[in-house]
Amino acid sequence: MNPSTREADRKSIVLVGIDFSALAPEMLATAANIARSSGGEIHVVHVLPADADGASRGEGVLRFANLASDVRARLALLAKDIPGSIKRIDLHVRIGRPDVEIAQLASDIGADMIVVGTHDHSALDRLMLGSVAESLVRHARCPVLTYRSRSTPVWEQIAPPCPDCVAVQRSTGRSRLWCDRHAQHHDRPHTYTETPPTYGLGSQTFR
Repeated sequence: MNPSTREADRKSIVLVGIDFSALAPEMLATAANIARSSGGEIHVVHVLPADADGASRGEGVLRFANLASDVRARLALLAKDIPGSIKRIDLHVRIGRPDVEIAQLASDIGADMIVVGTHDHSALDRLMLGSVAESLVRHARCPVLTYRSRSTPVWEQIAPPCPDCVAVQRSTGRSRLWCDRHAQHHDRPHTYTETPPTYGLGSQTFR
């Protein structure tokens, strides 16, 4: 078996960083879809903050053990919703900086992808939570999927999709992407090429 065949047969290892926000179930569902497509496995991790209150080492270890037990129970509850087709689900509790610990765990287990949430509710959220996703994108040695809920408000720079185009996509099973009007003229100039070409359409240029 040549290296390319072995790589194609490799099962995906997906690591999900959980902070117990409302996004957690959606993130796990997305990770499950990714892992399931290759018969892969899911690892779920929550990172506890390092003890910085001056407690003794023994007290800190005991506190971590108690917190870790509670976190594992919460992770197990979330993991119950992962489809049974995922044959391996591992739950991890780490302590330290979330970005560092998630990146380290990804390295330890040979993760193919990290899934983390990103929040845009306030400037404080972006500072405290968005920085984890940003750091992982910059430093992790595997692809990082930063998950955002579809309920996130639409960026004002993005126009809503054309209702006629959406109707065409649904009615044709996405064999067509554009309504008759946008197939001839699109509001934002770009080129569109289908590969391999079907129906002899080839490349279309929208002016």
